[in-house]
Amino acid sequence: MTARRALFSTILVILITVSAFAGPKRKSVANDDSLPSAIVLCYHIVEAPADPRMEISRETFRQHLRYLEMTGYNVIPLRHLQEYVTGKRASIPKNAVVITIDDGWRSTYTEAYPELQKRNFPFTVFIYPNIIGKTANALTWKQIKEMSDAGVDIQSHSLSHPYLTKRRHRKTPEAYSEWLRRELAESKRILEKETGKKVRYLAYPYGDYDDVVAEQAGKAGYDAALTCDFGKVKKGSNPLKMRRVVIDKRMSFATLRQYLGATPMQLAEITPTPAQPVDPGVTVISAKIPAFKDLDPKSVGIALLSLGNALPYSYDARDGSVSLALRNAISSFQSRHHRAIVWGTNMKTGKRVEASFVLQLPDPKKAVPPAAPPAPGSPSPVVAASAMGGGGRK
Repeated sequence: MTARRALFSTILVILITVSAFAGPKRKSVANDDSLPSAIVLCYHIVEAPADPRMEISRETFRQHLRYLEMTGYNVIPLRHLQEYVTGKRASIPKNAVVITIDDGWRSTYTEAYPELQKRNFPFTVFIYPNIIGKTANALTWKQIKEMSDAGVDIQSHSLSHPYLTKRRHRKTPEAYSEWLRRELAESKRILEKETGKKVRYLAYPYGDYDDVVAEQAGKAGYDAALTCDFGKVKKGSNPLKMRRVVIDKRMSFATLRQYLGATPMQLAEITPTPAQPVDPGVTVISAKIPAFKDLDPKSVGIALLSLGNALPYSYDARDGSVSLALRNAISSFQSRHHRAIVWGTNMKTGKRVEASFVLQLPDPKKAVPPAAPPAPGSPSPVVAASAMGGGGRK
């Protein structure tokens, strides 16, 4: 017995010694925050006010796209993200975003498709075939084929959009297994027939899935599947359980920006003063970033989201001043209130920082009346202003 105890003690000492010199455990790839990650956005319906929740307005959708387009985000195809997750692609761009639209509603074609095509944004539409052509608010196969031929990624959302997990169904195990197989395989078959392209991805209806459903998705031939679980998608993530951020009408613009990774940034000396009427003659918007030394100078920018294309801006890394040249743009604005965004990247943390403020510009519908001609013998306006000490340049 004493010999056995001595042997056990010796083995224990060896194991402890080996463990001590083995070093810390390697961080799993999926939890390595130093690697690029992506946010997958999930939309449903654009401009259908009767929908109680999943609809967003046309202007809100455009605002989201302008924000992505103008402030340094990179919209990538779902395929690139799936290849990155599984190790087939070495990297993805910084601030990567994937756009997806679920179900198969008509607004995907009438509202979303033109706006996304205009910006050359790739996007994926997850469709369940049983809705197509069944209501006036659903897509038609002709519209789906047109989008597919134009490069839109058409993928599966099951056959009939049911809850997929066994706990939702009173079926025998055998009947449930066959039913699940049909929901996954038949949708894939129909979409491939209608588009002439391979269907590789699935979005779980209602985000309802478990390990059994994910396993069956893989067996049905899907390379990846998307959930409604909130969060980023990282290298090494389970491709059959990829996370998304679901957009609905309750989400504010500030919340969307936060979900995309933006953290608050302080601004000072904003000109013109936010929320106060702006003089019609103003040609520059400017501000200073107090913590400018923390930012990567190449990452700093400013934009007015009201515009579809960026106005020229400049950044002075010596004092943190950033400015946007309006030029003659005020006359082309269709509304008075315009949101400005200033953004950058913190060099130490690698995180995106942002500030936002609203300007009240002159009403473009109200023309400035011409000045009345001076009365005979009165001094000109320029001379009068100069005499009062407020006129011409010196």
